[in-house]
Amino acid sequence: MTRRAVRTAKCLAFCALVVAATAHASHSLVDRVKEGPAAAAIRESYQCLETGEASEDDTTKLYWYERGKEHAETAIREDANDPDAHFALFANWGRWLQIDGWLKNSFKLPALRRELDRTIELDPNHADALAAKGGLYLQLPGFLGGDTSKAEGLLRRSIELDPAAVGARLELADCYVLQKQPDAARSLVATALRLAIEQKKLRFIKRANQLIAELGPGPQHDEARR
Repeated sequence: MTRRAVRTAKCLAFCALVVAATAHASHSLVDRVKEGPAAAAIRESYQCLETGEASEDDTTKLYWYERGKEHAETAIREDANDPDAHFALFANWGRWLQIDGWLKNSFKLPALRRELDRTIELDPNHADALAAKGGLYLQLPGFLGGDTSKAEGLLRRSIELDPAAVGARLELADCYVLQKQPDAARSLVATALRLAIEQKKLRFIKRANQLIAELGPGPQHDEARR
């Protein structure tokens, strides 16, 4: 495979990773920030991230992600050991790079990845960062380090830490599909759909229903029809 093809594959995987990073949070990231020297800046950063996520216009998204990135960088200056400061930078910067174009920004990806790794180094139980890293292992092809077993472990741990997680459950369901465990995937999707409805997360409701349709009825349904 050519270097260009490898770079393209990495970019696509990071695209999926950053999308997953903000999707996995079950509640507003703003509300989950712990008190500390950088708490105010982190909250501002997450608020910008969520405002950008809510917009349908790319120019508006870029504006809010850029502002979120600036607040996250301020947070890191205020407290370089706060894991949420690094995750806020990862999420906002990653979203900005995604909208602006992965290929032309591919040289920035190692620095972006370091922010995710630093988050987990500072807080090994950071549910959103673990889910994001699990998504990376799931989306990357094997020759670039993809590993469904590692993805499964990280996603399961993320759900243990955040029992109300929706995105991580859907990601883990995808993992089980790849591992040819459709019944396990169906169970996860059913729970994810219930949680998404409770949390009024329309994007996840749509995704869960798509997965249910793709998985089809389980063996119990088939038995009931006989």
